Amino acid sequence: MPFIEGEDRYQIHLLPNTLDDFVEEENSVRVIDAYVDSLTLEELGFQVYSGSKAGQKPYRREELLKLYLYCYMNGIRSSRKMETETKRNIELMWLIGKLQPDHGTLSAFMKSNQTAIKKLFKEFTLMLKGFGLIDGQLVAIDGTKLKADCSKKKHFNDNIISKKLEYIDEKIDSYLRDFLTEDNRLKKQEITEKLEVYQERMHELQVMKQELKETGENQLCVTDPDAKSMKNNGKHEVCFNVQTAVDSKYKLIVDCDTVNDVNDQGQLSNMAKKTRQVFHGQKTTILADTGYYNFLEIIDVVDESTELLIKPQKGKKNKVESGFDKENFEYDAINDRYICPLGYELPFKWNGKQDGKEYRRYTCEAFGICGQKDLCTTAKGGRSVTRLKDEEVIERIAENTRSQSKLYKQRAAIVEHPFGTIKRHWGYTYFLTRGLASVGTETNLICLAYNLKRMIKIQGVKELIRLFRNPARSKSKMYDVYLSKLA
Repeated sequence: MPFIEGEDRYQIHLLPNTLDDFVEEENSVRVIDAYVDSLTLEELGFQVYSGSKAGQKPYRREELLKLYLYCYMNGIRSSRKMETETKRNIELMWLIGKLQPDHGTLSAFMKSNQTAIKKLFKEFTLMLKGFGLIDGQLVAIDGTKLKADCSKKKHFNDNIISKKLEYIDEKIDSYLRDFLTEDNRLKKQEITEKLEVYQERMHELQVMKQELKETGENQLCVTDPDAKSMKNNGKHEVCFNVQTAVDSKYKLIVDCDTVNDVNDQGQLSNMAKKTRQVFHGQKTTILADTGYYNFLEIIDVVDESTELLIKPQKGKKNKVESGFDKENFEYDAINDRYICPLGYELPFKWNGKQDGKEYRRYTCEAFGICGQKDLCTTAKGGRSVTRLKDEEVIERIAENTRSQSKLYKQRAAIVEHPFGTIKRHWGYTYFLTRGLASVGTETNLICLAYNLKRMIKIQGVKELIRLFRNPARSKSKMYDVYLSKLA
């Protein structure tokens, strides 16, 4: 017999194999089983059914959560694909006892437990802290774009609408000319129908244009109104902005958020606050890239327990090349003035307020005699420089970032690790659901699956099962205290 032969599919066994025989002792599915069994889902806010009421029997929430975690850890998010896996995947059969919930049941579970899933992720983070897998000494913050469930053809802004209206106008004029010159009755009827379609489309576009004007928004996505067009991989796509804070010890995600801001500039204080909630009262160094550089946000972040390292944004190219970027203006604290690169003085002029933050404005008076006004500014009244009330904080952070450049260079290696796994390895480059709340739930499940899979890699299957089955873990006061703050 020259080949290895498989078993006859019709072979009858006197002592048939059990499902457990097909799942190895070191299989990660056993960790999912032990973890979910250790939870009290009702306390986390999951909808739990008694099973005693009349009507169709419900599935236990524990079984559906196990199924979701397993599928998300294995690159499966569609409820229909999950349903298919329950009928052919031996590991899933072992995990949920050969149950086969349909896609409607699975979809409804996620929709009705959005808040509970968010709380579950936070509970898991606190558990990581309790196990010593995150320490909060060094945390990196970054964002990535995931495509929304919305076609680019369903995205509109004022410019797109104007171009489409212009095109429709031309088509209507063309069909009207054809109508006037056409003698065939059937052809005239066909043209009339086409005209009605274009007129209806024109009306829809005019309504959208009016809606943008009334709301003050600059873009509109018909399929998912919460999604926005953002720059992603060098091109504009309809996306959501996923924010993460990642601990440096084992590259585990401390917290996450999903927003529709087109950039990261308004998210620094948001993610820093989430990080501080987990590591309350301890010293934490936060690393952030240039995309988060925002004076007002930076001032809100820094306190006695939080150190921030962030690189400033580069000035405008023409200012940098000419040597008249603000970085080249020296502040004289004793005389409360700025000195320009040519040595001329910019005295204090007046106080102002922006977004609730006070600032002082300094204006050059020698622009008429310095001979370099065209390189310095286009303002008729001369170059002005503003200084926030707390700008010494910004200057101190810039100096700290320069002096700790080796530490700052670790930022990308820390925060890109989860993104690489989630987007490249698992293929999660897009969302399946719509609306900010729903895609936020998807993000929490993705990050929870990442943390759990990473935790299995660090600790090992048997050790984690032992920890999850330890009764003391579920009774820890630490979780109760922190969860009450995070809820």
